[in-house]
Amino acid sequence: MIKSANTNTPLALALETSGRIGSVAVGCDGKLSDERIFSAPLRHSAELFDTIIELIDKSNKKANQIGYVCISIGPGSFTGIRISVTAAKMMALAAQSKILAVSTTDAMALNVEDKKIKKIATIIDAKRGQFFIAVFERKDGTWKKILADCLLTAEQFKEKFDLPNEPIWLLGEGLLYYAKKFETDNIKILNEKFWSPRASNIFKIGVQMAEEGKFSDPLTVVPFYLRRPEAEENWEKKQTKSTGS
Repeated sequence: MIKSANTNTPLALALETSGRIGSVAVGCDGKLSDERIFSAPLRHSAELFDTIIELIDKSNKKANQIGYVCISIGPGSFTGIRISVTAAKMMALAAQSKILAVSTTDAMALNVEDKKIKKIATIIDAKRGQFFIAVFERKDGTWKKILADCLLTAEQFKEKFDLPNEPIWLLGEGLLYYAKKFETDNIKILNEKFWSPRASNIFKIGVQMAEEGKFSDPLTVVPFYLRRPEAEENWEKKQTKSTGS
């Protein structure tokens, strides 16, 4: 559990680089104190470390006081997630920070606070006509994942969830170019302001995971992806062609 606040209280840092809009959040004693959203999409490499330094300084702490690093582990942009994973491993090595790997889709679900909405799905572009999709249902006031992260096409999703009198609301950056593929009378699209995962929600889930002791091994933590990055698949295809196998 994160210790009570005093001059020696470790910081909890949260990093979100899985989507187009990156952000960093920080807090102590389980309480969020600040969040910074990057100035433009896809600015993860350019702004992550400067933002971390800014928030640490503002907290009147030093880098070696980062006790916990909560990272958005995916699914999402493999390259983007790898930036956070690398940063977390560096902090684990330099400051013995503990790593908390948070599901990106779990964090996205926290964007939706409207109690009238009972079912949502998170949509992340997986390229080549497929999407990383998870489905949540509101139970006892919280979101419960009823469909684990999986790869589906828009048509496959509609076959399962385009149900009369069972509205489901969608969010996620995968809708940026493909919202019309999903939308029906029963499948509705939330406002774009709800689409991007936020470091503040990574922080909230990470704090709970810390209390439960759900830490990741810094030597083995890797981005969560449901298939290999496209570059690796393309490389293997080239190797197969060159060997004639």
